Amino acid sequence: MCSFSPSGASVRGTGASLATHQRSLGDPSLTYPLSPPLTRGCPRTSTDDLAYPLEVGYDHERLDPRLFEQEPGPDIARWAPLLPPLPAPTLGEGGTPLLDLGDGLHLKDESRNPTWSHKDRLNRVTVSAALAEGAPGVVVASSGNHGASAAAYAARAGLRAVVLTSADSPPAVQDFARAYGATVLSVPVEERWPLLRESCCTACGRGSPSCGCWG
Repeated sequence: MCSFSPSGASVRGTGASLATHQRSLGDPSLTYPLSPPLTRGCPRTSTDDLAYPLEVGYDHERLDPRLFEQEPGPDIARWAPLLPPLPAPTLGEGGTPLLDLGDGLHLKDESRNPTWSHKDRLNRVTVSAALAEGAPGVVVASSGNHGASAAAYAARAGLRAVVLTSADSPPAVQDFARAYGATVLSVPVEERWPLLRESCCTACGRGSPSCGCWG
């Protein structure tokens, strides 16, 4: 997913997040501010062929150990100290049951999430990032669950959503995303990611590796 912001304005999310920076997985000594999210990877270690993603760093010394004593429940904001800021409204994601199938085998039933997918967890976070950056919408390349989930969270947050899906994806899958108000564009598979990047850079108005939001 990529969020686009024409103004580049950043709004600090509320909550108890202990997030402090972004850290390159290509070279952990390289760190960047939390804003803007570097969605195409580390600009100093990535190449045209290989993008090193970034992880979010936290102030673990301020973490209250009682965080892990909570009772299970929906809304991943219960883990807010170890997540980026979450200004996007919850749909009740998380807290899904771990089912005992016997013989030491357990199944995590993620179909209990709002759009029946584990993607709901990450889309609460990514749509929150879009809100924090002042973005008017989100665009995502997906052939199914991810697109529907992104559309649902964007709609709940009052943002537009565009889903770039493959030309041969089942109509029912596309209708799933449209049901949440998303604009679904059916394009050749190989064109999805280039179109996603172009859409973000066009909406941003800066769109170059030298700008702050490179990604």
